[in-house]
Amino acid sequence: MNLSYLQSYCAVINSGSFAAAADALLVSKGLVSRHVQHLEADLGVVLLHRTTRVIRMSEAGQKLYNEAQKIFSIATQVQRDIADLTQEASGLLRFTASVSIGDRIIQDVLPVFREQCPEVVLELNFSNRALDLASGENDIALRAFEALPDLAVAKSIGKIRNVLVASTDYLEPRAVLSHINQLSEHNCILSSHQQSWNMWHFEQSERGEKAVQSTLVSGNIATSKYASAKILAMQGEGIANLPLYAVDKELRSGALQLVLPQYQLYIHDMAIVHAKQRHMPKKLQIFKALLIDWFAQHPEYLAS
Repeated sequence: MNLSYLQSYCAVINSGSFAAAADALLVSKGLVSRHVQHLEADLGVVLLHRTTRVIRMSEAGQKLYNEAQKIFSIATQVQRDIADLTQEASGLLRFTASVSIGDRIIQDVLPVFREQCPEVVLELNFSNRALDLASGENDIALRAFEALPDLAVAKSIGKIRNVLVASTDYLEPRAVLSHINQLSEHNCILSSHQQSWNMWHFEQSERGEKAVQSTLVSGNIATSKYASAKILAMQGEGIANLPLYAVDKELRSGALQLVLPQYQLYIHDMAIVHAKQRHMPKKLQIFKALLIDWFAQHPEYLAS
């Protein structure tokens, strides 16, 4: 059933004439008449008995009118409910990020978000698989990206700063590294998640200009997760290339040491991503703002 036809029909009943219905709907009288005719043809019944002075509903017309009120009442309520979702901080919010950064930032972000939005149910999906926003599986994502998904909006955070780290047990018996070319003499902890991540990119400022160098490293152990690479580095297995946010505590405690600190490393562009929406729900606005603020409070985690 065409809802436009049904709307025109109910407007005729509510206003008492085709002309008044047309005025109420801001369309022509002829269009309202055609809508009612099409509706009668679709249903195979006479809905209105027309005279020069009065319009009277048939039995079928009365039944349709009564049921139509329920339909439009439901539509109005749904519209109000959707509007409430954009204005009230309640309901479900699904957040996805890689395991390492998700675990790190939620320690700081979750308590603040819970204070501002106590009625929101937060579902955390921390994994390294590709994000999925189009299917509605997640509402907001914090991800490194190469290409954005369709119908998505991204707020760029910047390039995540990586550092080279190793344990004192690994470094002490060996000569001090002063140049990236010396990495070929060392065991490096490799990535099994992306082979391209085993090409390490370095940036160094020379005479006011930035020079970029890259080297393909080698080693006898590979892992798909930052957490296990950090454990391996702490166990003295070799040099790991990890985001600063993942190892800052170990660097402060002395469990890990910086390697080639004069170089800046980076791998990923990071962005906050969510589906395009005409009206962004308040809970999503708040959570996105907290993520942006977290990075603003930790500029050391981003490449300068």
